[in-house]
Amino acid sequence: MVLLSHNLAKGSPVISEEHKKLVDALKKLEPGFLPYDIFVQIARLVALPIIEFVPLRMNGAIVEVLLLHRGEDDPIWSGEWHTPGTVVRATDNAKNIYEAFERILKDELAGTKTENMHFVGSILHKSKRGTEQAQVFWVEVMEEPKAGVFYPVTALPKKMMESQKAFIAQAVESFQKTQAIQP
Repeated sequence: MVLLSHNLAKGSPVISEEHKKLVDALKKLEPGFLPYDIFVQIARLVALPIIEFVPLRMNGAIVEVLLLHRGEDDPIWSGEWHTPGTVVRATDNAKNIYEAFERILKDELAGTKTENMHFVGSILHKSKRGTEQAQVFWVEVMEEPKAGVFYPVTALPKKMMESQKAFIAQAVESFQKTQAIQP
C-alpha cells in the first residue's frame, strides 16, 4: 500500500510507505516525555516551546548569573554551561505553566530558594538542537545554590551555550531596572 500525502511547504506530492509507518509509530507514543532519539528528531523539525530561567543575584555591585554544567557525555552540548530550562510538554497543565516552572526549580535548581519569576520576553532562536520559542524569566536566588555555579555576567565561561547569551542579556537588563527602583 502506498500513502499519498501532500507536502504543503514545497507544494509537491510525496508518496511514501515510510511516511505511513512513521505516522503509525508516532500514534503509539504517549504525550509528554519522549524517548531521547525521537525527541531530538522532532526538535530538528519543529519549533520547540521552552521555558528558560535566568537565576540572578547581586554580589556587592556585581550581577551574577547561576549557570549549570552539561556533562561531557551530553550528545549536543558536551561540557557547556547553560541557564536552567525545560521544554513545554503536552502533559503540562493547559491552564497554566507552573508544572514546567516546578520542573526547573526541582530538577534543574535542586530546590534552591528563589524569589518570584519575572517575565523578560519571548525569543525565537536557533540552537544546536533546532528552532526554539523561548519564554524567558529571571528569578533572584535567595540562598547559596544547591546546583550550579555563579558567574559575573561580564565574565561568562568560554564553553557556554551560545543561544543562551541573549537570554542572559535580556534578563540582566530587566533585573537591573528592578534593582534601581529599590531603596
